[in-house]
Amino acid sequence: MEEENNYSEYFASSSKIFLFALKKWKFLLGVFVASALMAGVLSGPKFITPKYESKAIIYPANLGEYSDETRIEQMQQYLESNELRNYIISKFNLYKEYEIDSSYMHAKSLMVNEYRNHITFEETRYESIEITAQSTDPEKAKKIADEIILKLDEIIRKTERKKYYEHVIINKKLVDEKKQQIDSLQAIITEYSTKYGILDYLVQAEMVTEGYLEFLLEGKKGKDYEEVKELYDNLKKYGRHYHNMNGQLNAALDEYDRRLIEYEVAYKSYTMVLSHSYVLVSPEVPDEKVYPIRWLIVLTAAVSATFFAFILFIILGSRKKL
Repeated sequence: MEEENNYSEYFASSSKIFLFALKKWKFLLGVFVASALMAGVLSGPKFITPKYESKAIIYPANLGEYSDETRIEQMQQYLESNELRNYIISKFNLYKEYEIDSSYMHAKSLMVNEYRNHITFEETRYESIEITAQSTDPEKAKKIADEIILKLDEIIRKTERKKYYEHVIINKKLVDEKKQQIDSLQAIITEYSTKYGILDYLVQAEMVTEGYLEFLLEGKKGKDYEEVKELYDNLKKYGRHYHNMNGQLNAALDEYDRRLIEYEVAYKSYTMVLSHSYVLVSPEVPDEKVYPIRWLIVLTAAVSATFFAFILFIILGSRKKL
C-alpha cells in the first residue's frame, strides 16, 4: 500500500513538472521560431558555401586479365590510383578550393581526406561504376567528372600498352631468333646444292642410283659415268644430312610463321587505341546544390533548441517542487 502511494506521488509530481514546462509554450514557440530563423540565416550561402554534384556512370571495357580480379575491381584500382588523384588535384587546384595550405605539414593527408569526401567511385548493381564529383562551382563539378573519365582512359591505355610492349619485344626476339636459324639452314642447304649438286634427295637418290647401276652393269666408263658416280657418292655421303636439314627448315618455317603471327597480334594490340570505359551516363552541369540541406539544418536546429529549452523548464519545475 505504501509502495502504491509512493508511485502515485511520483507520477503526480512528474505530471506537475511536465505541466509547468508546458505552460511556457509561448516561450518554447518563440525559441523554435527564433532558432529556425537563425539557422536559416547561418546556413545561407554567405556563411556556408553551397556545393554542387555531377554524376557519371561508366562501364569497364577492353581490360586485360590480371590475376582473379574482375573488370570492375580493375577499374576501381585505376580510379583510386595516386596518379589519377594527383592529376585531378593539380589540374583543378583543389588545395585552393578546399582551403588547405599546401605548405602545412599534414596538408597531403588533409587533401586526401577532402578528395575522398568530394569525389567518390561506387559500384552499381549493374556492374558499372558511378563517379560522383562535388564542387562549389557547378561547371567545375562537371569538368572534374569529365576529366576523370578522360584521364582514366589514358592511364589504363598507358598500362595496357606497357604490357603489350613487353609482348612485342618478346615475340620480336623469338621471330628474329627463328629467322637466324632459317637463314643458317638455307645457307647450308644452298652450299650443299651448289657444291654437291643435291637438289632433292629422295628423287635424286632413286634416279641416280638407277643410272649408276646401269653404268656398272653395262661396264661403260667415261665423262657421264664419272658425273653420275660423283653425284652418287655425294648423295651417299651428304644426302641424308641434306634431307634432314630440309626437314628442319620446313619445321623452322612453320614455327616462324606462327611466331610472326603472334608478333603481329602483339604489335597490333600495342598500337591500337581503345576506349576502356563506356560512358553510360554523361556528366551534366547540376542546377541544384546538394549541400547544405537548409531545411534539415533549420529543422534540426529549431527542434534541438526547443527541446533544450523544454528540458530546462522541467529542471526548473523540479527545483520549485523541491
